[in-house]
Amino acid sequence: MKEKFLVAYATKRGSTAEIAEKIGEVLRKRQMQVDVLPAREVVDLSPYKTAILGTAVYIGLWRREAVKFLKTYADELAKLPLRIFLSGPTGAGDPLELLGGWRFPESLRPTIERIKPVEITCFGGRIESDKMNPFERMIIKKVGAEIGDFRNWESIASWANGID
Repeated sequence: MKEKFLVAYATKRGSTAEIAEKIGEVLRKRQMQVDVLPAREVVDLSPYKTAILGTAVYIGLWRREAVKFLKTYADELAKLPLRIFLSGPTGAGDPLELLGGWRFPESLRPTIERIKPVEITCFGGRIESDKMNPFERMIIKKVGAEIGDFRNWESIASWANGID
């Protein structure tokens, strides 16, 4: 019987990777076997009983590696309980409300409907202006995104504790 959990992630500057690591840590504390890997490094889903995919969200787009992961493994993921978490919105309040309930780009709808994830949730993200190039700073200013770390570690741990 498969017992392992996969936490795959696609990150731009490491924030989503840190969330994925936290989820892995919470699951391990519950005596679960967990692999936490960048989505691009996943080569086989056969050892896993459950998959979790995390992706950073920037200006309404998922990271390319997350999209590739979903499309490459769509057949296998359709047979597994898959949970997806988004990381990205900044500011006070519920991250999903900050995204207006948006969960995925419309171009992914056929893949999402085929896989039928158990859940798609969202956690606050982190924007560090000192790590951005001038173009990124201009975009952040234009869209009015707040600078700072808006990840709620308690909320992330609580969500991970609900996974079985």
